[in-house]
Amino acid sequence: MKYLIIFFLFIITLFSFKNTTTLEWKKNNEKSSFGLNIFQNTTIQEIQQTDSIPELWNEIVFKKGGCLGGQQYVKKLSSKRKIKRLVFSETDWNLFLDFDKTELTDFLIKQLSDTTKTKIHTCPFFNATNGEMAVYSLQQIHNKNWYDFEEFLAYKNKDYTSGTDQPQTWLQNILIDKFKREKLAELFQKELNN
Repeated sequence: MKYLIIFFLFIITLFSFKNTTTLEWKKNNEKSSFGLNIFQNTTIQEIQQTDSIPELWNEIVFKKGGCLGGQQYVKKLSSKRKIKRLVFSETDWNLFLDFDKTELTDFLIKQLSDTTKTKIHTCPFFNATNGEMAVYSLQQIHNKNWYDFEEFLAYKNKDYTSGTDQPQTWLQNILIDKFKREKLAELFQKELNN
């Protein structure tokens, strides 16, 4: 009889411990899930509530970042394929690109000379500079690549020779050169009138 009572106490204790652990796990899991949802909603709400192009630009280029995955260049296809997790397919970028075309163009042209590294990666090479991201954004807005302008056509079919001789570095070199940078700014500004 003594062993039977000990056995039942053991079973009851074990069962109580199991339920407590399960309840604690559920509580902790709900807390972390709830906390994550608050963080995600706050971030999205903050982005959606801004009416400032510079604020949103700072958020998506310097804080959030991402990968371009080759989407930085406009391709002349009948339907543009959107791949989630790539920069220009994200909701935040759609919010940014929905601003007034003239205001966006003016803002982005002012960014061209900025060589600050962003958190946006240009596969398979390096993180883009702020000026580069401005050009890639202008390409999306005006549906025209920088190398499609007559003044830069020499780059369009140029062969890559190395990781440092490819479209990203060509564009960086153009943006460093004041004359070429101003020419590129002028060409995108003219696109507003077309």
